[in-house]
Amino acid sequence: MAWRQVGMMVAGLLVSGMARADGDALAEAMSRNPDRFEARAVDLIAGFGGADGLRAEDIETHIALERAGARASGLRRFLAMDLDADGAVTRAELAVAQHAASAQGRGRMERQFASADADGNDAVDASELAAFGTAAGLQALGEDEADGLRALMQLDADGNGALTTAEVAAAVARLDGTG
Repeated sequence: MAWRQVGMMVAGLLVSGMARADGDALAEAMSRNPDRFEARAVDLIAGFGGADGLRAEDIETHIALERAGARASGLRRFLAMDLDADGAVTRAELAVAQHAASAQGRGRMERQFASADADGNDAVDASELAAFGTAAGLQALGEDEADGLRALMQLDADGNGALTTAEVAAAVARLDGTG
């Protein structure tokens, strides 16, 4: 499973109760499906933390990578439409790209173009591209999801700043009364 999927699933599990105190939200995410929660957390630890455990900066790295990947993906679509390589995409360039796309692709391109063209001048310039990319990154992994990932560090039982798979397993075991 790709780390992006792992992170998104862990974030989704964690974020679903963030309106309450962080500890309560974390406990709820863990109790909803303890085995799944543990598996996702262990995958995140192995992928971004390693043998010494997952640190807060590793979580921030994961968040940054998720957002960068989504930003790059969104910008790639626009750059492919920049036929004259001037750093902007005009409505005329959009029309050429749409001509070669499927009906569904044409609709998606139109929607993204309209969303990115903040000033409505029928061109997406460099600053609008940058804003579009940033928005795509936040849409892929929003602040609530990022906060959910950060909440994992509450399971660092020994307080050494590194979350280990053993600490996750112990927290899940305590939740179901076996630990």
